[in-house]
Amino acid sequence: MAFLRDTEIRARGRRRAKAQGVSAEEVLTRVSRQPRSHYDIFLSQTIRDAEIVLGVYDLLTSLGYDVFCDWIEAPAVDRSEVTPANAALVRAIMGVSDTFVFLDTDGAAQSLWMCWELGWFDGGRGPIAVLPVLPDGEHYYRGREFLGLYPYVEVDEQGRLKVVRPVVAGPGGVMIFEAPNSRSFESWRTDPRDFMRPRVIGGVRR
Repeated sequence: MAFLRDTEIRARGRRRAKAQGVSAEEVLTRVSRQPRSHYDIFLSQTIRDAEIVLGVYDLLTSLGYDVFCDWIEAPAVDRSEVTPANAALVRAIMGVSDTFVFLDTDGAAQSLWMCWELGWFDGGRGPIAVLPVLPDGEHYYRGREFLGLYPYVEVDEQGRLKVVRPVVAGPGGVMIFEAPNSRSFESWRTDPRDFMRPRVIGGVRR
């Protein structure tokens, strides 16, 4: 299994943009279409990561998933403006999405919208996973702050998505691996019996 790499996923985005003779940002805004009544994945991402977003979108759709990416599905929405209308549109789309995938990059750490989306989906829907894009040379992922509460996505040897339960520390600081530690993205998406989140261990510290 492997994580998505910054260099590789950016290159994938650039190849798609080059094939159309425009920038990654222009590809994302040109591919707009009528919103669907259902999505397999709500892709939470930031405009700061245009090449990465395009590469990830290309990967997910090539695997057969219907993906909501606001640049593509709702290009008229100004994400720089927080308005009741914008929030209502995002809530409506999340309401018809099976899963929520948080695209974790350096740019994501600066996005307030993404945090709001994750919080709403956590309370209103359920299946949430983090899709990290790691810099070259990094081999491990530890979700920063609240992202460590959710499983993360890797790509297996066959190029399919796999959801991995995060490792947590017990009361004594011992790292705990829970079984099963991973499952296919498809089974995680369609079978809600185990969202692959770490279980509660120990009491609440104040």
